[in-house]
Amino acid sequence: MVVLGVGVASAVGVGAGAFALRRPAPAPVAPAVVVAAPSATATRPSPTPVATPTLLPRGGVARLTAPGRFHFDTFDALRTGEPSVVEVLGRTHSRLIRWLPGDVAALAPDLALAWEQPEPLTWILRLDPRARWHDRPPVGGRALVANDVVSHVQRMLSLATGRLPLPQRSFDYSRIKRVVSSGRQTVTFHMSEPDAFLPNTLAGVFALIQAPEAVEAFQSTWHEAKAQSVVGTGPFMVDGQDGRGALRFKARALGHRVPLLDGLMIVPSGDASDEFLAKRVDRTLTRDRREAVRIRTGARDAIESVRYEDSPVISTLAVGSPPWNDARLRMAISGALNRSELARRLFAGRADPATATSPAYPGLALSSDVMRGLPGYAADPATDARDARQRWQAGGGPALGKVTIDFPSIFDPLYAASAVVTAMLNEVLGGDQFRAAVETYTTISAKTQAGKYGNGSAAFWFGWGLPISEPDPSRSLIETYHSASASARASGFASAALDRDLDALRAELSLPARTARAREITKELATDASGGVIHWLHQRSEVFTWPYLTAEPWTPFPTSDGGAGIALLRFDPSFTTRPVPDG
Repeated sequence: MVVLGVGVASAVGVGAGAFALRRPAPAPVAPAVVVAAPSATATRPSPTPVATPTLLPRGGVARLTAPGRFHFDTFDALRTGEPSVVEVLGRTHSRLIRWLPGDVAALAPDLALAWEQPEPLTWILRLDPRARWHDRPPVGGRALVANDVVSHVQRMLSLATGRLPLPQRSFDYSRIKRVVSSGRQTVTFHMSEPDAFLPNTLAGVFALIQAPEAVEAFQSTWHEAKAQSVVGTGPFMVDGQDGRGALRFKARALGHRVPLLDGLMIVPSGDASDEFLAKRVDRTLTRDRREAVRIRTGARDAIESVRYEDSPVISTLAVGSPPWNDARLRMAISGALNRSELARRLFAGRADPATATSPAYPGLALSSDVMRGLPGYAADPATDARDARQRWQAGGGPALGKVTIDFPSIFDPLYAASAVVTAMLNEVLGGDQFRAAVETYTTISAKTQAGKYGNGSAAFWFGWGLPISEPDPSRSLIETYHSASASARASGFASAALDRDLDALRAELSLPARTARAREITKELATDASGGVIHWLHQRSEVFTWPYLTAEPWTPFPTSDGGAGIALLRFDPSFTTRPVPDG
């Protein structure tokens, strides 16, 4: 097995990643099998299963609620970090590879029908010959060719030397030595060192392929957000916004993913309950529990599901020196903030216990049975409280004096987190030892990088961490906990045994095997609240869908076919009272 070294991608990427903080069914096609050619040093990944296409009705315009308000800084996929831009480009553009929706991490073809790794430093992608650019100037509906992909990746590599937004994760591309075309439909990536994560990178949030002619024509005006400047290979073409700010999309008849619908309307978040109950939107989400109750009462046949927010709630500590190098103190704090009780007090129960692997992917996350045996996850908060007090006393916690908890100003007073968290800690660990301070995320990030939440200081912070970058948790674990990473150096965390596990994780080509390893590493880290990061909760909201609409699950990471598989089931009884015009 090849064990990869910790190169630029890890060292640089982690420094910008783990301790940086967050800012405020497809259309029927012939199945494709993704395989890797055998070699002496590379194992064969398991083929990604492709579901048998289901015949669904065509036509109509579906209306969906977006997760938030729209803010378009640019329509250049390589220069934005705005999630709302992906609401557009995720439907108008395509990635080489995409993540399938679901509970487990699985990759599927997009522009690339298949990919293989014939030897450790080479990846070969075969493009879908049906892929075409939109029939708009300056490309005029021509076929996608390998040189388009080469041009896009070369531009990505050149821009990566500058200061791109952190969500671009440009450091993930740092192992690409060069990319070349071999004919019209074959792209070859030559790597400077082995990279089992290249398929993940090519399926990234912002890894949306752009036409070189469109870049030349529109890069100076993309900030004007003109619909005609958005030219991709996706199933829809953006057609502007209506008077209320809803995004309009029209379907395209050609390409590698032909949509079932005639069009889409994406409505910015707002008064969810009224719009949904009147069937002026077909799918919505609620962040106000009162709206959720109203929809449950007024639309009993609606389908309810869970949507997790993009970022978990975490704390980070410097664990290389006193006081937080004492596992008893870390476990005491973790136990005092029992996750179920914390979710009840902080988010009215609308959050789930979190570990290093998000509960948004139950096929990857630790089971509730496993979590109940960890400090802070007990079914009975009193059990956690009793154990936490014992550990705090045994570790000399009372002698620390005042313990300061920094809360980001965007997080508090929004959730009154400073009052809730300090009250729980003082109730469980005794006295009034814990006090709160409200700081900006910039201040907290700088203090975290400098190791000031520890190293003789009895302090830590509490708030949102980085957004989930992909369903596979492996890279996040490596970037946060490998001793060669900037994050681990900042926290003072080092474990030779864990490094060996993470090196094996880095070298694993099989995605199912890799995510299974990641789950075991997650359990190991959570056992004694080690690693410099304590995961608290992952907030969730409710999603309501009328039965006449088919749509893939909502996840923190965009796992999407661009909406090509969405259909309106006119034969469903709930459709008969839908007043929204259907064309």
